[in-house]
Amino acid sequence: MPIEGNSHIQTPTLDRFINQGTYFRNAYTPSPICVPARQSFLSGLYPHNTGAVGNQNALPSEVLTIPGHLSRYGYHTVGAGKMHFVGPDQMHGWHERIGRDIRGRNGYEPADDPVHRAEIFPEAGTGKWSTAKEIANARAGKGYWMQHDTYSVDGALMFLDEHFVNEPYDRPGNRPLLLAVSLWCPHYPYQCPEDLFNYYMRRVEPYVENLPEQFDCHDFFKVKVGEDVTYREAHRATAAYYGMIEWADMQYGRVISKLEALDVLDDFVVVFLSDHGEMLGQKGLWEKQQYFEASARVPFFISWPQQFPEGSGVVQQNISLVDLFPTLCDIANVPIPDGLDGRSLVPLMEGRTDGWPNEAYCELHSHQHGPSVMVKQNHLKYFRFEGKGWPEQLFDLAVDPDENHNLIDSAPYADDLKRLRAKVDDFLA
Repeated sequence: MPIEGNSHIQTPTLDRFINQGTYFRNAYTPSPICVPARQSFLSGLYPHNTGAVGNQNALPSEVLTIPGHLSRYGYHTVGAGKMHFVGPDQMHGWHERIGRDIRGRNGYEPADDPVHRAEIFPEAGTGKWSTAKEIANARAGKGYWMQHDTYSVDGALMFLDEHFVNEPYDRPGNRPLLLAVSLWCPHYPYQCPEDLFNYYMRRVEPYVENLPEQFDCHDFFKVKVGEDVTYREAHRATAAYYGMIEWADMQYGRVISKLEALDVLDDFVVVFLSDHGEMLGQKGLWEKQQYFEASARVPFFISWPQQFPEGSGVVQQNISLVDLFPTLCDIANVPIPDGLDGRSLVPLMEGRTDGWPNEAYCELHSHQHGPSVMVKQNHLKYFRFEGKGWPEQLFDLAVDPDENHNLIDSAPYADDLKRLRAKVDDFLA
């Protein structure tokens, strides 16, 4: 993002609200994989406390969510786009959902009838190729997930017209509104409009790097440029990824323009976050499911002009996406439920850092990388993979922001290592 020093990417919509809001520079996902991350920030709980520890795990209906809780206090809750609910409960507190992400058999399994049994084919867009093949197939085009996102944003715009004007009856809604507009893009397969693809092909270069010393991970994520894919293929995938980011920014711009046209933008608090990042070739790795910064650290900002008309700048403290739930409760002036793992970020927005533990956790339970846990405390990051035989990792981001030097055997960090190991033990317990 531009605020992180990238001079090529164009995200004018996000930049606008970052500049007038609070940007949390060290925000971390609770899990660098889609379903667990989304169910965690929706519930304010780390994955091992939600039951949704993998992409195949449904969030139990009894787990309290942000939309469910705010609906108790009069909010109309509407979710447009990707929620990634994998079980029969496709609402989890939302009054309405918009988009093509609402699906399920609702308990009705196919009949065991050989006469009428249909041959089952994989659904388009739901099964990924190998990482190398995904990179090789990146290109300009009308991407599958772009169509999903267009559907969701179009629906959100129609809803906003209906909610605030209701043209046939002139009965605009007067209930407080919680609206989520959640996009798939950027996501494999990497495809973007041709003009954006051409723009970034002339401006970005792919990362061509090797794994750092004393590190290993699942082979699925390792891609060597020049062996597994060509430089050209890596270049095209990088350009398409950039293009998808700018395209996503344009979709958020459509929502903001609609709020402005309805003369209600000034009534909203705007929050933006991502469920995980993308290695994009750094350290010879692609995709997510890593604890390196490119995968585990995520963009997160809050624009609350009613409370902070001049914004409140950049917050450097470590925070987690599980902090979203209590923060929104604080902003909406409703009680924060007991038992959440997150903490309200409003004190940090006010410049009050006393008592903030300045730590965030991240966990994975996938067959490739789990079980494993990361803790980031102050400027030190520690993570380990249980039962994998891979080296533990310790990085000092104050002196090694690119995470190239594993300090696990460094004598000056022995006390830090002991403390962080204990924190991971306590977290797992």
